[in-house]
Amino acid sequence: MVEVPPFLSGSVAVLLHPSMVPVVDVFRSLGSLEDQYDLALLDGPEQALAFYTQPEAAKGIVSDALLLAFALTRQRGRPFSHKPVGSRHGSMDEYCLLAMIGSTRNPASGVAVEAAALLEIVSLDFMSALAGELVRQMDLGSLAFEPPALPEFRAIVGYRQPDEVVVDSVLSRAEFNFKS
Repeated sequence: MVEVPPFLSGSVAVLLHPSMVPVVDVFRSLGSLEDQYDLALLDGPEQALAFYTQPEAAKGIVSDALLLAFALTRQRGRPFSHKPVGSRHGSMDEYCLLAMIGSTRNPASGVAVEAAALLEIVSLDFMSALAGELVRQMDLGSLAFEPPALPEFRAIVGYRQPDEVVVDSVLSRAEFNFKS
């Protein structure tokens, strides 16, 4: 397990790309889903994803995101901090979650390990396998997004002051867009 220094003072606003909002909304809907067990709650995120990808891909993304959400919540033992469903603003937990999911493409980057530590996830190997399936579905649906590099991740979560972090945006793909 990696020990992560505590957050420094200050706050960072995380703005999600519109195509990532429905993915995060699956995680946001989990609390309501556990209370009501009404799968219709996932129709909204699935329909929103269908705007960015094919309906079959949207269904696969929602299914894999739901499986990962259940596993993460169960392993963590407490709910994540979430913004309201449909919000482009993301919480720090949501940012770490997306960074961990996206970094399954390159586990050697260290982002997955540090994000998992901040999220209090014990079994990263198991979660990486589930997250990898979600990333595969997102790639099939052309919802590719790039996770931050380790210095960018550290700058956003606030435990190391970077000299300067500049992240270029690629307009042809859905991705994170950060500036510090």
